[in-house]
Amino acid sequence: MAEVKLETQNRNIFGKKNNSLRKSGIIPINMYGLGESISLQVEEDILYKTLKEVGFTTPLKISVEGKDETYTLVRNISTHPVTDKLIHVDFLRVDMEKAIEVQVPVSLVNQEDAPGTRGGAGVVTQGTYEVTILAKPLEIPSILEADCSILVDLETYVYAKDLNIPKGAELTSDPESQIAWIQPPRVQVTEEEMAALSGDSEDGEEGTGDESSEGVPDESSQEQSNDDQ
Repeated sequence: MAEVKLETQNRNIFGKKNNSLRKSGIIPINMYGLGESISLQVEEDILYKTLKEVGFTTPLKISVEGKDETYTLVRNISTHPVTDKLIHVDFLRVDMEKAIEVQVPVSLVNQEDAPGTRGGAGVVTQGTYEVTILAKPLEIPSILEADCSILVDLETYVYAKDLNIPKGAELTSDPESQIAWIQPPRVQVTEEEMAALSGDSEDGEEGTGDESSEGVPDESSQEQSNDDQ
């Protein structure tokens, strides 16, 4: 993959005033780690394209005002809860020669080859969608694949320890974390069984006293503020 660079500018607007930046198509970002935190800004379209290209696992260079290129990783992405538009992005400076803990997404492969699904015995279900590994920035995989062909029955699991962790990287998540397994099909209740269940309920005791209860719905609502430092 070709080296990715992101051109940024210094930012002198903070807090709620950042809304004016966003309205003009500029997104506030921060770069921190290995030194002081720097407040920056970048065009929204360019930032979207860059984030799509690198995700959370590919190092990229950030330049400020056309200079001071620094290797970073995307550390946090804040988006609007309704529109899903970008609000703020944090970048972490990294030493290319030092290992760092990163969460890597897990993808299931060979689901159709899982023996445990034959004859309608069940379907492959995923329980863990990312694991944490320790690796140097250039040795971080963009994704880890979980091979479902080992799922021979309902008692078999793909664990985190079964993932093919690349050389130079180390799994730091729980190795016994269950990545995937065979989920049995839902039990279908027949009309006869429903009738039998209905008959059993009619033979049960009838309530004798006036009982009433009122449920108070939990209508807690919070509006999160995204003030930037």
